[in-house]
Amino acid sequence: MGAISHVVPARRNTSKRDDITVIILAANIGYGMKSYGPKTLFNINDKETLLEYQINLLQTTFFNCEIILVVGFMADRIIRKCPPGIRIIENQLYETTNEVEQIRLALNCTLTDNVLIIKDDIIFNQQTLQAITRDKACLIYDSGNRIYNTNIGVTIVDNYATIFAYGTKNKWCHIIYLTKKEVKLLKSICNKRSLEKLYFFEVLNMVLERSGKMKAIEPQEMEITKIDTSKDLFMVQNENINLN
Repeated sequence: MGAISHVVPARRNTSKRDDITVIILAANIGYGMKSYGPKTLFNINDKETLLEYQINLLQTTFFNCEIILVVGFMADRIIRKCPPGIRIIENQLYETTNEVEQIRLALNCTLTDNVLIIKDDIIFNQQTLQAITRDKACLIYDSGNRIYNTNIGVTIVDNYATIFAYGTKNKWCHIIYLTKKEVKLLKSICNKRSLEKLYFFEVLNMVLERSGKMKAIEPQEMEITKIDTSKDLFMVQNENINLN
């Protein structure tokens, strides 16, 4: 109950895939930008929406990867605009649930042991994705004030995350890659209905507490921005942020 699965017909060869599932979290309303519609349908330039940009970059970086898009708010609009070859999970309870429910629905439909989870309001360049370690779980962080100081941070010891929390210098970029052990831990936690009201970073802390490990990476050539307000969108559209 509460979820509907859709498939946008593919136009690509799916006979061989990278062993990775990408989950894009796009179900929440985003109250700061509600009047503008779903963030994922924002035009970020004169050629593409944020959704198209993310998917094009993901498919270029990870050959023929499985992509799952979790939708909720204005789901019909997103489904109509979604590029081909994408699996769509609709969270019909998006108004009363958060990202943990989106992740639970998507993880229960994944076909691989390696999962990359990103938010729908993050714009990044290919160098950001290329820095991901394919053999172990990792997260992307920023120490250069590209992500707002009010966003969730991460404490790092010996290049590994130890805790996600507010008020720390290094900011989590809402991009995380998990491999077999960490995916299993995350799935187990998300499937506990008593924990469904937790935030994603709180669940990640539980993964760490249960012996999960996540390497912390800050790509040298990373360009990244998070769209929280109309001002952020204006900057992306008009100030030539280098995301190529």
